[in-house]
Amino acid sequence: MARYAIFGAGRVGVNMTRYLTDLGHQASLISHSEAVSDADGCRGEIRAADIVAAAVPDDALAGWRDQWARDLGGKAAIHFSGAARIEGVYAFHPLYSFPQTVVPAATMKQVAFACPKGGPSFGDIFPGAENPNFEIADKDRARYHALAVLSGNFAAYLWNETAKELSEFSGLKPETVMGGYLSSIIDRFLESPEGSLTGPVARKDEKTVAANLDALSSTPKLRGLYEAFLKAAWPDYPS
Repeated sequence: MARYAIFGAGRVGVNMTRYLTDLGHQASLISHSEAVSDADGCRGEIRAADIVAAAVPDDALAGWRDQWARDLGGKAAIHFSGAARIEGVYAFHPLYSFPQTVVPAATMKQVAFACPKGGPSFGDIFPGAENPNFEIADKDRARYHALAVLSGNFAAYLWNETAKELSEFSGLKPETVMGGYLSSIIDRFLESPEGSLTGPVARKDEKTVAANLDALSSTPKLRGLYEAFLKAAWPDYPS
């Protein structure tokens, strides 16, 4: 059994604390207010821990390290950011979009982690966890994070931007009209991770694409997104 002190009581901190507890470890969660009001108590948690983790915003990581550097000493210290590189603190990024609620252990076990190349291994930091994991060199971390943003955050933005109009067309709540559709897109991806694109761009249907673009003329933002998609997926489209 390992003992952890986790700073940051947001979605990541809460879920990682619960997951480590489910794995049979001991994990203490330290909120921002506790770190401010009870520094001595935090130092005690750091001293007692085998591993100290920071689940704080990227722009607060360097300050967190500086604040607790003397207490950390040579103790294993990690953070959960996908993009940040902090000297002396290793990145173990869970490739997952955490909800406000606690994720079941069975789901957490499927979350992939991006681990530091040349640093401690996933098994060193999370003994007994069997999550898929892979190493990322420092020079590749920005590219890795950009891919995560494109595949997750950008996709979520597209869904958010189209949800209102699809809801207005159907008279149904966005989650009702779009839920089954988006689930089917994920299913097609799982069937063919590198070849799941369907629709008029995939089948090179010029007439339908032209009609799509024309229909979006009244909403320049959506038309611009469609044009960017078209440029990437069908670069020789005869515009």
